[in-house]
Amino acid sequence: MDYAKLTIAEIANGISKTEAAIRRCREILDDLQEPKTVGMQAVVKAIRDLLPKLEEDLKALGKAYIRATKRKP
Repeated sequence: MDYAKLTIAEIANGISKTEAAIRRCREILDDLQEPKTVGMQAVVKAIRDLLPKLEEDLKALGKAYIRATKRKP
């Protein structure tokens, strides 16, 4: 996504929501350390696959926020 097109408020909101999503994913993984059922194993795999993407998005949002705040007078 091109975060440069977002307002500072939108970027800040995206950062907040992404941080919350990362925290929640980690909480779920902590609670489901060794799932016994196939369905829960799939949930753990999906979350583990999602976390790197969320972390990547958070870094991009942080960089966009810094650039956006530097543009403001």
